[in-house]
Amino acid sequence: MTTNFFQNIASLNVPGIWKIGITTDEQGNIKIMGLFNIHNNGTQAAKVVPPFILGGTPEEMDNTFFDTIANPVKETAGIFHNMEDYRKGLDKAKNLSKASGGENAAKTTASAVDKAADQEIPVPKTEKKKAYEIAMKAIAELNADCRYEEAILLIPAVEEYPEKATELKNLRTDLNRKKEQLAQIKLL
Repeated sequence: MTTNFFQNIASLNVPGIWKIGITTDEQGNIKIMGLFNIHNNGTQAAKVVPPFILGGTPEEMDNTFFDTIANPVKETAGIFHNMEDYRKGLDKAKNLSKASGGENAAKTTASAVDKAADQEIPVPKTEKKKAYEIAMKAIAELNADCRYEEAILLIPAVEEYPEKATELKNLRTDLNRKKEQLAQIKLL
């Protein structure tokens, strides 16, 4: 069997990290959950971007998958790259202001840069908490529907929420256990 899936991914010309989960149901329908991020993304934006979720028959997925995701993935990559470039520019401005201006000028410039950064890329704790709550709600719904693999894909990274490390690890362990049990039941 030959596919052109990977050629289509490459033709999007958006280097990055793809996390794609595919599930099938008893009727042969397919559900695809995907997350896209750029390499070494140091911004907070990736934490609030939801996954894309598509579903349909195998034929529908073959015919529409790449047409459906192409523009959103390119737009996401562009936003991430712009934010990363902006962050690097801020860091460079901070370093230059420290090197050229003296202690007080550096503090003033760095303070102004920090304020601009806060205005341009707001990621307050409330947004982070809201993103976490939305992810946990979606995971609970998928768990209730016995869609464990999809739920596992949505578990936030422990690095993003170190204060929730134990909870996230326990959730991942529990969902993996349920996924294995479901697979064993299906084999019977």
